[in-house]
Amino acid sequence: MRIFACLLLAALILLSGYNCAPPDGKLRIITEDYPPYNFADERGNITGQSTEIVKSLMSKTGNDCSIELLPWSKGYEIVQNQPNTMIYSIGRMPFREEMFKWVGPIGFVDHWFYARRGSNITISSLDDARKVKSIAVYKDDANQLFLLEKGFSNLDVSENDVQCIKKLMDGKVDLWLGPSQGFHFLAYEAGVNPAEIEPVSYVWRADWYIAFNRRTPDATIEAWQKALDDMKKSESSDVCSLYDSIITSYVLPHYTTDSVFKEAVVQLVEKTAGDIAADAAGTIRKINAGESPYRDKDRPDLYVYIFDKYVTEAANASNPAVVGRNLKGVPDMAGKLFRDAIVEGALENGTGWEDYVFTMPGKIGLFYKSVYYKLVTGSDSKQYVVCAGRYKDKQE
Repeated sequence: MRIFACLLLAALILLSGYNCAPPDGKLRIITEDYPPYNFADERGNITGQSTEIVKSLMSKTGNDCSIELLPWSKGYEIVQNQPNTMIYSIGRMPFREEMFKWVGPIGFVDHWFYARRGSNITISSLDDARKVKSIAVYKDDANQLFLLEKGFSNLDVSENDVQCIKKLMDGKVDLWLGPSQGFHFLAYEAGVNPAEIEPVSYVWRADWYIAFNRRTPDATIEAWQKALDDMKKSESSDVCSLYDSIITSYVLPHYTTDSVFKEAVVQLVEKTAGDIAADAAGTIRKINAGESPYRDKDRPDLYVYIFDKYVTEAANASNPAVVGRNLKGVPDMAGKLFRDAIVEGALENGTGWEDYVFTMPGKIGLFYKSVYYKLVTGSDSKQYVVCAGRYKDKQE
């Protein structure tokens, strides 16, 4: 009941506004790909824990700006030099204090030293870490600045955490200073089994902020900070704040209360498999055009997508932009390689169900989802894995 109240409150507050658009022009809002705080889902929508907070603040302050996903070093430079720009999620550190104007905090992240499993590296203090040959850090990230402020000189700087992980596993560095939240996602993105990396020492917690260009009017900063402060207020002890509901939504996945019936999912997959067997090329064209029944006109969350045996997306009725992408080794937000499991299950058993965690259009947070799949040989003699999913109901 408390979760329902939180989500209801979130929906109501998102409709309100402070009507305080910046007087000097439209804001350019920048972030990076850093799950679970900011990332683009498979539909290309920029989402995540921090993003939902920023979107709410945009609504409250009367901003209808779009959000750009850029490499961190590029966005970081832009906001330092261009007026009417802002970036999130960023750690507020003494070194950065006079570089930006600040609104926050909008969340936090814990950082650990990580080593290759079996390396036998023991870190009991920062002094121990100073003695290793090299530590991988993300360029211009809070971790690099944190260690520089502590006098570290044995840093190996990379353009992102994925490169840091690859260097760690290749033996080019001894340690990596990285986040605990989203660790599994980063490891899989680097093509590394998270079990091959072990945390060896907790280092610090960073609060996330929004950083504005220094020339941003103080009135704008005050309006955004007030909107954030109000987000953190709860109307009663029985109802959590909008801020808390968003944070919780990206920590614990939710169930839906309006699930597509399993039978409808199975029927759609079975029909599509039959169509692929009869006319693979024509059916794939119709799927990518979003035609019915491959995307249900009344339930847009009921749609078909298809993998080949190499986990490359061959068709998608909801998001044809992903067609042609190889998604082998790309995890869900819980770190599960569910697509790999789908294809492996289909090649081994023919049909089955696979559970995973996914975003839901128009909803805040992560949700439990399940996909039904079926292996079929197309009219072109190629093997395809036909899939359709449904968000899970708590009563299941």
